[in-house]
Amino acid sequence: MDQEERDEELRWRLEVLRTKFAEGKIFIAKEVAEGLEQSLMAVRTGADGKIDLTTVDGRVRSMALAVAAMDNRERTKNAMSLEYITNSYFEFIERNLGFFVKAAKDAGADAHEFGRMISSHPLNVEEYSPQIPKFLEALEEFWGAAADPSHYHIQDLQSTKAIYGGDLFPSYQRNIASSTGLYIDTIVLSDPFWHSRHVFERSSPDVQLYYLAKHAINLMGYRDLATAKLDAPIVVVTPFRSSVDESEVEFLRNVSQRDGVTHAEKLFGRKFSGIEELYEFCNVLDTPEKAAAQISDTDRVLFDTDWTGSIEEQISRSMQRDGHLLPEGSGPGQVLAAQSVGRMMQATDLLLKSRYLGGTPLLDAPTSWRYFNWKLEYNSSIALDNTHLHMVKGLQRAAETDMEWLGNIPAPALIEMRQQGAFHEIREVLSAGVGEIAETKPEAFFRSSDKIVENIQVAFEHHQKNVKELRNKGLKFAGYDLGTWISVGAVEIAAIATGTPLFGAAAFAANQILDVPKLKDIPARFMDLKNAHKELKKSPVGLLFAHKA
Repeated sequence: MDQEERDEELRWRLEVLRTKFAEGKIFIAKEVAEGLEQSLMAVRTGADGKIDLTTVDGRVRSMALAVAAMDNRERTKNAMSLEYITNSYFEFIERNLGFFVKAAKDAGADAHEFGRMISSHPLNVEEYSPQIPKFLEALEEFWGAAADPSHYHIQDLQSTKAIYGGDLFPSYQRNIASSTGLYIDTIVLSDPFWHSRHVFERSSPDVQLYYLAKHAINLMGYRDLATAKLDAPIVVVTPFRSSVDESEVEFLRNVSQRDGVTHAEKLFGRKFSGIEELYEFCNVLDTPEKAAAQISDTDRVLFDTDWTGSIEEQISRSMQRDGHLLPEGSGPGQVLAAQSVGRMMQATDLLLKSRYLGGTPLLDAPTSWRYFNWKLEYNSSIALDNTHLHMVKGLQRAAETDMEWLGNIPAPALIEMRQQGAFHEIREVLSAGVGEIAETKPEAFFRSSDKIVENIQVAFEHHQKNVKELRNKGLKFAGYDLGTWISVGAVEIAAIATGTPLFGAAAFAANQILDVPKLKDIPARFMDLKNAHKELKKSPVGLLFAHKA
């Protein structure tokens, strides 16, 4: 941009500033108002009708820059609604990759199984792989226009947000919103295809096809949660520049080096003056045995929480798995150095994304979670909302251990909880007492999980007590106890209304296969019982436990 173009851009900013003043959208603090007024009054127009830039001082220029930036942000945001972006994105994925989802469903395969299955056949690889670059180009064009407005909308959501990171996408084995969505309003996921660009660029065609199919199936499991018409979306998918922008990656690498060195110091039990000395030290560790012999804290040698075997074996395994991502000729020592810096970059990236969008970091990969905690240890001054962090981690752990049904709540159930206004009460029930743990023992994530489980058990027992009270009313019709029907879930309210009973497994077990009379035949005295059950079922806690296995 030459000087003339820069001058015209400044004049445009000044016009924006003038317009915003005229519209009454700028308010100035008293302590700066007098000096700023003098600066504004000094601005003059030249003989050519343009603003004479020599009359514009630094104070006015700075204000014009800030106001123009805000104006540009608002215009960008208003150009596309978040609903439009989300629907357009999922329609694009559906049109291009929806057949993967249908084929996987027909085959009864999950995302990983189907990805392995389709990518194992050379004819499939030959057919689909050439189309992947075109698909990514179209996606890049879409996000080129939609990324900024998407980010601005997410920033402005007046709700609790969790920003996912630590892996390409949440695990295909469990919908992360099923548990976390009981506490967090909006879960922000990275576009898995955008986030996997390095995989598509560097991997073999069969691996590319595997990830294309796996991501498509996994992603589309979140479509209903993302597109449901709610005040705040349960799930949002958006890209992050750190996935593909080399300048962003370089920035992350620079700001993460100190943490990488700190982790290496813990690992090797010695100090390093900087990244250069760390690499020099690691360069001579040219065998797994030499590298392992220098390790002081074996607990911080972590390639994958699922890996077993000696440190030497794990170093060798890492070189086989990730060696192609390292500079040519890299040895075992460089693998450990790269692991230290790379994992700290990943944790830093998640923290920066979370701050940018105003949310809580969310991870479901155990290895990434360990490194994230080390990052917090090395940067004790980092300010996070510990209650939110404890809740999202605690709910995830509960869904993986004591309360597995939390990880299997179907999307329609989560949506119904929001639509019925049950979400806030459920959040209060689940989070009771967790804030105190987060404040007094910020590292005690397991204790928070135990507290959440305890809260759920207490709520469920209370709910069961309410059901029992209805059952114990002893109200009967034609000799049959309607309370028993309610307790085993044998007859839905719709069945009583239509005369067509809907029987579940519990009903068969209780031998309650009955001929249910039509609504008009039920005496008025039984309506209170029916309505009580309906209200109990629709209560916030009732909605939560309606889907408990």
